[in-house]
Amino acid sequence: MNPPVKHDLSPEAKQTFSVVGLLATVLVVGIHYKSDVPDQPFASLATANQLAQEFVFGGLARVAVPIFAFAAGLFYFRSDDGTFASYKTKLAGRTRTVLIPYFIVASVAMLFWLFVRRAEGKPIDVTAPQFVTTWLLRPPAEQLWFLRDLMILVAIAPAIGWFCRRPVACRIFIGAVATAWVVDWQVFPMLAGWRSLQMETLLFFSLGCIAVSHYDVIERIGRSQTSTIVAAVTLWMSLVVVKILVRANFDMWYCDDHSLPDVLLHQASIVVGVPVLFAIAWRMRSPWLVRLSGGSFFVYLVHEFPLRAVAHRISDRFIDHDYSCWILTPLVLVGCYTAVVLISRFCPSAISMLTGGRIPGLQSKPVGKLSPLSEPN
Repeated sequence: MNPPVKHDLSPEAKQTFSVVGLLATVLVVGIHYKSDVPDQPFASLATANQLAQEFVFGGLARVAVPIFAFAAGLFYFRSDDGTFASYKTKLAGRTRTVLIPYFIVASVAMLFWLFVRRAEGKPIDVTAPQFVTTWLLRPPAEQLWFLRDLMILVAIAPAIGWFCRRPVACRIFIGAVATAWVVDWQVFPMLAGWRSLQMETLLFFSLGCIAVSHYDVIERIGRSQTSTIVAAVTLWMSLVVVKILVRANFDMWYCDDHSLPDVLLHQASIVVGVPVLFAIAWRMRSPWLVRLSGGSFFVYLVHEFPLRAVAHRISDRFIDHDYSCWILTPLVLVGCYTAVVLISRFCPSAISMLTGGRIPGLQSKPVGKLSPLSEPN
């Protein structure tokens, strides 16, 4: 007899997604503060520092975006009934919790960019339409690309739901998107310098939709035995190491200079790493981590430009730039999480405005909190 189908995630699973969001945020910060990577395809020509950064930030950390996209899809479709009324409600909610934070951070980044240009006496050689396009569609804060993708995914969510809820259509749709992702075939056009939608975010957002009907699988991954997790971590790390040995300077972010074996190894490491990180986060659940995870969206929003530019300008005066990531990444993380704790305590309205109503529950008892880049409804 088959076990009864669960109609919602357990409190443990919800808390795990909060911890996963915190871990993924840490990884994203590390990716953006990466300061030196191999510049030759041969690992033997790279320094130990370059190889270490490539292993951690160019390999292991690359599971962060897929996890964010999966969680966003899961929590979107978790309470979606497929009606137009539900779609309107969710679109309005994501406008408040995603689009408005995007606009605020993009505006701050553009103002800082103008200030720096004027302070350095450099001309602002863009037309008014180009400035507005950059401001709204391609701001200097690089992390905002994911929020832009997320809003596009929310806009087309009814179509994704239609495909994923029909067995035959789902197999065809997921098969096509997964194949395109595996071989890094980006089919969506460029929009103001960024792709209008990344295949990776589309795939994992869609897998989040499918996961709504398979909560039992999520629970089983979380409750994996220690020996299984150790074996999976070993496989994950091994795939990253082999990828580096095959192509030390591998890069697929708006770059076509890679071969199919490079891409297959990279994508395989993500396929293994995503559930592994979830299983690890399940073991890391604790009240203080779940509470701290409430500030992860704030950290995600503010860690990049202009903060990164200022941090590098200061650190370059004291330490070798090539090694700066090992100092700046923990300093920025500690500083940003400390800031969100203090601001949420003394000025919660400011946090609420910046994060689209996500006031971190840092002082409350953590019961089933959700991913920092998704909402419960």
